[in-house]
Amino acid sequence: MGTYFVKDHAVPEPQAATLWFTYAGNHGIEISRAINIWEDAATDAGTESRDIVERAGIRIECNVAGSIK
Repeated sequence: MGTYFVKDHAVPEPQAATLWFTYAGNHGIEISRAINIWEDAATDAGTESRDIVERAGIRIECNVAGSIK
């Protein structure tokens, strides 16, 4: 499970997810693609997906070992 930030404030994952899926819908990202991006962003290899999610104003923080907190 990750640590999610909106405007540098920690928020619960469901709140961050709601913001992400609202953003995705408003920007023409298909729901299946939005789900894939969201899930990938929570993996060690999800750097590109985290960058995409960050466009919505959501930062997912990884721990020192590189996995999601």
